[in-house]
Amino acid sequence: MDAISEIFRFLDRHTGFAKDFDDLVQSPQWSPGWLTSHQIAEEADRFQFWSSVRSRVPVHTRPQLIDFYLKHASNDDNSGWTKIDDQYQLNPSADAIDNGKAVDSHNVQNRRHGRVQCEMLTCQIGEVINLSASGVMLKGRGTSEYATDSRVQLDLKCLDHKLSATARVAWLRQDEKAFRMGMEFVDLTPDQAQRIRELLPIAAAVQSADDAFTSQVTHWGK
Repeated sequence: MDAISEIFRFLDRHTGFAKDFDDLVQSPQWSPGWLTSHQIAEEADRFQFWSSVRSRVPVHTRPQLIDFYLKHASNDDNSGWTKIDDQYQLNPSADAIDNGKAVDSHNVQNRRHGRVQCEMLTCQIGEVINLSASGVMLKGRGTSEYATDSRVQLDLKCLDHKLSATARVAWLRQDEKAFRMGMEFVDLTPDQAQRIRELLPIAAAVQSADDAFTSQVTHWGK
């Protein structure tokens, strides 16, 4: 996290990262509920948070910066942030914390196989944000032709490895120009489950190669 901490300090000093982010999440249009750092980074993009100098932060580095900041904030009782495993929420109610724990328990089971991001992982519906053993998160332009609870046959590919599986639209967020959706795999056959297990480390390996460039960003402040 040394590189991430240096990037954060530079951005906070020159762009007011912490203050702008704190102001942003107070917006009534900010998505409610528990969000991962990846989801928060995506949500922030809707509000043009990653603009100006911050636009130079690679997409795969943005969740790491959010995670770095919120991990520290959640340890401060006055910040209002609560962290349960890999999910965050600002000023959650007691019921929300209970629900967060339930979601967290489900996610822990999913992460036994890991969750990865990979810019080379493609899908016929839209851009793949991340992939886990339980499902996939996508984003696309325009209006989604699918609604919540729709079942869709997904065709995923990373390099020469392919996966075709049925998924249910678990949630959908639509705005004027784009959409994001979380999809949960359903009725997986043993062969499909095995293909997912094979695809995860491949996608992770490609992403690790991309992450090697992250340290270059630290030169901004020199």
